[in-house]
Amino acid sequence: MAFHEVLAALRARWYLAAAALLCVAVAGWTAVLHGGPLYQATAAVVLVPPKEPSVPNTLASATPSIAAAGLAVDDILLSPAEGASLRAQGVTDAYGIVPRNNGTNETPAYRVPSEQITVTGADPEGVQQEAETLIADYGVRLRSMQSAAGVPLKVQITDGVLAPPTVAELHGSRSRGAVGLGLLGAGAAVAVAVRTRPGRATQDPNTPAVAGAGPHPSSPPSSSPTSEENDAVVA
Repeated sequence: MAFHEVLAALRARWYLAAAALLCVAVAGWTAVLHGGPLYQATAAVVLVPPKEPSVPNTLASATPSIAAAGLAVDDILLSPAEGASLRAQGVTDAYGIVPRNNGTNETPAYRVPSEQITVTGADPEGVQQEAETLIADYGVRLRSMQSAAGVPLKVQITDGVLAPPTVAELHGSRSRGAVGLGLLGAGAAVAVAVRTRPGRATQDPNTPAVAGAGPHPSSPPSSSPTSEENDAVVA
């Protein structure tokens, strides 16, 4: 669609475009410009290898396998079933559990067996308590996973708190939110104007032709006598 056609649609349906822009502005005003502050609790847990490496333990034969075991626990905690269990324990805000990328040239990324836990919500005390719940549940799932794999208790990988939960306020940019809201409103206004522009609908090819526009292709031939037939009758 050409730019001048868009402008013509906006001029013809300016009231619908203005209504769409107003609806987007009202819907986003509270969320973007007047939304309450958000807080994020951050914690870190570390996986500790067993103290008796001579005893076989398929989940702790080397440092990478310990990190892999931690990632397996991450997948358990992020599963829908575990999410329902955590909500029942009071973890109702958005949370995340990812391996910490604290690798160096000597220790490549993700080989250090530690996991980062984050909880984001509007209540600073609430997100801290939820982070503590996640830390406790992480240890429970780590032990249950190894027990299900048949690993003896005395040689199981254990967990520890590397960094206790700390809460910080997330500072977003209101100016960027306002710009994004304006762009969204402008896009909605243009879309409404274009979709409702005059002359957008086309005629259905199966619709009968308008009278006076010529014979319809399926109309039977005219049965009125020609001038030659009239002369023959007169003769």
